Amino acid sequence: MAAMQARCSLFKNSSPRTGPVYLLTSHIRVPRKALRSYHTAVKPLRLPSGHHSILPLIHECNNLVLPHRLWQSEMDHTIATRIANGSSVDEETVLPLLISHHHQEKPVGFIRQRVALALEGDHQKHLISGSASPWDLRYSKDSPKRLKSVAFAAWVNEGGKYTRTMHMGRLVSDWRKQNLFKEILRGWSDEAYPVYTYPPQGSESNVANEPIAFAIERAALPLFGLVNFGALLIAYTHDLATGRKMLWIPRRSLMKRTWPGKLDVTVGGGMGLGESALETIIRESAEEALLDQDYAQQFIRPVGVLPFPNRSPGGWLLPGMYYLFDLPLPPDGSLTPRINALDGEVEKFELLTVEDTLQHLLDRQFKSSSALAIVDFLLRHGHITEETDPRYLDVCRHLKTDIKLPVAWRLH
Repeated sequence: MAAMQARCSLFKNSSPRTGPVYLLTSHIRVPRKALRSYHTAVKPLRLPSGHHSILPLIHECNNLVLPHRLWQSEMDHTIATRIANGSSVDEETVLPLLISHHHQEKPVGFIRQRVALALEGDHQKHLISGSASPWDLRYSKDSPKRLKSVAFAAWVNEGGKYTRTMHMGRLVSDWRKQNLFKEILRGWSDEAYPVYTYPPQGSESNVANEPIAFAIERAALPLFGLVNFGALLIAYTHDLATGRKMLWIPRRSLMKRTWPGKLDVTVGGGMGLGESALETIIRESAEEALLDQDYAQQFIRPVGVLPFPNRSPGGWLLPGMYYLFDLPLPPDGSLTPRINALDGEVEKFELLTVEDTLQHLLDRQFKSSSALAIVDFLLRHGHITEETDPRYLDVCRHLKTDIKLPVAWRLH
């Protein structure tokens, strides 16, 4: 204790309003003003008239309410849509999709009743033809015709991720040929996306526990409520005259199938099978915004992840997990995002103040996942604080709501 007292000193700093302020330091006296220096160059944003908090926006974007208990064999599982006031509407019963029906297994996704019926049809087709079905369907003990959960058959699981991938690919290709789920499968992209297992617990870790459960066509993810992985980047700069922070915000092409004409983050894209978040965002930066790859590689900043439990207006489950990146650009305008006419993703780029960006957020002009990424940026940069939003803690808590489904991981 004496040694500690020798290393540390108590310094007294008087204040006419609050009286003495004592700062515990190590050899060096820290001025009280220095403790607030983090915020000196940041202007907290007052919410526009008519808005009391940004929390309703968070609720509307993170709107998927997943089952509280992920799987119990005889239990009904329901999802719902969260609305601006935080309450839930449009409740619907869904079925867990599992890798196997092992008693410790947890769902990798959830299936709506329409999809369950189509999957039962595929199961029966195999049985009628005399071939082994790739599906293990479990029914209620009380109602033998009531399907409760879906998993891969044991013989499929013996083949591992490649066999599961083959059968999922054949299934969704057949549905596409049969014009089933046209509103979903019309977005077919021929891009394979990963679906992960849950990581092993403690001493269970071994090479048999593979991170990838199977791969599936990107467009088919909502049919099974599978997690979509992506990367989002916000490029920003500072006005040379005023020092104000400015964000590069694109307006999506009016020809986009999803969210046409909405505002977006500077760059974003999905992570295909075998691709890292950094590889994804560097590639998308060049394709979508013609940003110099060497500059992006040098100055890009990974700043966390954004869970995105989302449900579409049509009721489809769209859980996402997005890696977030910041990219500061030179204030002299020597490097700016530009429209790639060959890519066709962006209508135009605009340089917006943080005040205008916040107004557009509250006017619901942003794509949902991008709106949350912008909120995260404003929080991290000190523009939304406990002083400016009376529901600040709830905003922070609900912004990072757990999607409760398996996410990317690697073997030790």
